[in-house]
Amino acid sequence: MFLTRAVTALLVIVLAVSSPVAAKCCSLGGGASYDFLGDPAMDIGMNSYDQFLSEEYPVPVATAADAKEAATSQIHLNLSNNSSIYLLLTMAKGSLLGKGNVTSGNVTWPAEAVGQLLGNRLSLDVTALSGEIYKMSLAAEGSSLLGDYSLTTPDGERRNATAEGKWEI
Repeated sequence: MFLTRAVTALLVIVLAVSSPVAAKCCSLGGGASYDFLGDPAMDIGMNSYDQFLSEEYPVPVATAADAKEAATSQIHLNLSNNSSIYLLLTMAKGSLLGKGNVTSGNVTWPAEAVGQLLGNRLSLDVTALSGEIYKMSLAAEGSSLLGDYSLTTPDGERRNATAEGKWEI
């Protein structure tokens, strides 16, 4: 009985692997198909498995001058208190307006920002929905941002710390 099941299982495997559908599905050679079990509706038409990387990298970065010219830009800041801020910024009448989020630990809150870019100096006031207010003074060097901020908590406590991050278009 065991031998019959083993032979049947082996036969199923051999037939499955030798079928054109299996060969098309699982081929990872130079031009992988990623065609799910031969169903052309599931073919996502990638030339190879590393196509994702070639389309996503390098990420375009911005300088302060680029941000002045662009309609929108984004910044991601890592704060020295182990929080982070992500903002999508829009230049409007010489001011920067932004929306994004503030993440602290495992909690993320929506945030809004208003600021100015004067030369390579970025001043931002970021207000999180949690009530925290971040007043930032950052220097832009290429696509890098570095500077100080003061954090005012909803109960009025004020702390000073540093921030560093990247500016992207």
